[in-house]
Amino acid sequence: MKISISKGKRKTIILYLVFLVLLYLVVVTVPKVTGLFQTTTIIDTGTLSVSCESSGFVVKREAIGTAEEDGHIRYSCDVGTVVAKHRNVVNITGKEDTDEDAKGDGDKQKQEDEEEKVSLSYSGVMKQLDGFSRVEKSNRAPISGIFSLSMDGGEKYFSPENLDKITRKDAEGQSLKDKDLERSSVKEGDPVYKITGDNKWYIVCWMNEEDAKTFGEGEDVTLHMPEGSGTARIRSVNKEEKEYRVIIETSMYYEKLPETRNADITISGSDTTGLMLDNRCIIKKHGREGVYVRDKNGDYYFVPINVIRTDGKRSIVSETTYYDAEGQAVYTVNVYDEVLKNPKGILRKELKEEQKEKEKKTKTQ
Repeated sequence: MKISISKGKRKTIILYLVFLVLLYLVVVTVPKVTGLFQTTTIIDTGTLSVSCESSGFVVKREAIGTAEEDGHIRYSCDVGTVVAKHRNVVNITGKEDTDEDAKGDGDKQKQEDEEEKVSLSYSGVMKQLDGFSRVEKSNRAPISGIFSLSMDGGEKYFSPENLDKITRKDAEGQSLKDKDLERSSVKEGDPVYKITGDNKWYIVCWMNEEDAKTFGEGEDVTLHMPEGSGTARIRSVNKEEKEYRVIIETSMYYEKLPETRNADITISGSDTTGLMLDNRCIIKKHGREGVYVRDKNGDYYFVPINVIRTDGKRSIVSETTYYDAEGQAVYTVNVYDEVLKNPKGILRKELKEEQKEKEKKTKTQ
């Protein structure tokens, strides 16, 4: 059966469909752009837990002991042993005391050639340590610390004395090669052991601005590394080109410290409780961070804020008042204040009005 629709009804149906499409655009699209139906939020208290991941270089106080003479070597302690300064850690017996008549001329020459080859294999890493004050020809530990039988050539560059001069470019450009120092015979001047000071050491890493500003200088944090965790302190946060160089200081016990030069880390800060804001509410006006607070008349006005801590999405801010860089008291937000969620529109409007006012004053002068 064929149903006929009059022109009048057809027009009404079309208008109705157009209305539905427009309604959809208003309900779904407009709120996303303008925040029409959810423009404000109420400030309340909350707790923020922050952490960030990075990778960095381990900086530590290290000393390299070299052989006093050619000979056979015997170790007085095991790898990982904590030794006191001046403790005897190796004994080297001159070859003339042990090799006499032990081997034929051919065997002796072969052994000497092999020892020469081994000695040359250390020349590269030792060249990187030219001028390093903690390379010492001694059978006794030059410093207190952890005894180990490996080195990588980074002991000079990644030392506490050079800590504030380390840059990402230079650090990543270091030629680091792990060298095993354990062997049965040595030549004079060759590296034979390393002592790593464990009372205080550092990690230098680089972060983007958002992560770096999560933590403040002098702040206590928890440092997580692949082989353990412990307490640490943020020593410094400084801008380096487009990134921020963060230096972490710690005295935590780390079993793998002697052989660790670079490591993946996670830094966790202590929980911070206070007034919590969605970062979408925060905007900068004339260089100051703030929010737009709604007054009793429904009007919005800019209120400066002081961010105590942020995780990139939410922030804990000061309540009632805070002191600026000049030591002046600044009145700020309070709990239960109603703030604008998407303040970009009102900021643009205010800046345009300010510009018009300036132009108007210029013309009248």
